[in-house]
Amino acid sequence: MLKKAIAFSFLVSSTVFACEVTLPYHLIVLGPDSQSSIVKTEGCPAKVETDLREILMSVEGKISAIQIQDMLLQKSNEGVTVTPPSIHVKQLSSLIRDQLQLPAGIHVKSTSGFNYNNIILLSPGDMVEVECASCLFGTAQPLKLSIKGFDGVNRTVMATADFKKMVRAYRFTISVNSFAEIKPRDILREVYVESIPHTDLVTDLEKVKFYKTNKSIKAGELLRLADLNAINLVRAGLKTEVILENTMVRIKTQGISRSNGSLGELVEVFHQEKNKKYLGKVIDLNKVLVEL
Repeated sequence: MLKKAIAFSFLVSSTVFACEVTLPYHLIVLGPDSQSSIVKTEGCPAKVETDLREILMSVEGKISAIQIQDMLLQKSNEGVTVTPPSIHVKQLSSLIRDQLQLPAGIHVKSTSGFNYNNIILLSPGDMVEVECASCLFGTAQPLKLSIKGFDGVNRTVMATADFKKMVRAYRFTISVNSFAEIKPRDILREVYVESIPHTDLVTDLEKVKFYKTNKSIKAGELLRLADLNAINLVRAGLKTEVILENTMVRIKTQGISRSNGSLGELVEVFHQEKNKKYLGKVIDLNKVLVEL
């Protein structure tokens, strides 16, 4: 019985760690990789190699073999031995952020090698400089990686990067009904999201108080101009404050509005005492600005 137990223990120990992985000491990840030959495996299922590539896409810095083994065990449910004892991983996206002066709100969306493997090897002491000579910070921007070898040998690798512009937006923290007033402090949370052309995200809450929702909106949705209807700040037949203004003077008076008007709309206001009409822009509740 004891001999069987020993034999079983030997069998388990020899199979659990039958999968062996050998990695380079120092590498740069340019982008998602599916064909690089730098990952060496022996006695491993195909899934281990796939999972290992995903791990290399997500880590950075000095990573120990034990950490990689634990991550592979969680993903592949495989006992794996990894050599060397540690590796050093650099992500191209991080090098871009560190070395290029990105405009405000611009972030790296994705990177990829250009006619080159997406994982490249470095030798100890190699220095990497990233250059984007004519970046417009859009999609498929060309990058040049100058690798200056510690041994004096230099080489150049080309890559591309997609950049994204992040803009301020506001997300609903609770659901609201149609025709509800917007109370920013109670129902909205400031977030930054990727700017998408032709979207009408509300990026400034200063004037939201002049609008109501035109439909029910669920919690988690972003606030858009299309979700809002302007409130009539000026109503026909009611007394309205009129501000007469030019570069030299600013005069306040009152009149009677001849029509309803929401923020930014033009309305006619009649001044009874002067028997005069003014055409002005609605700027606030019961306020009209007339530029002289």
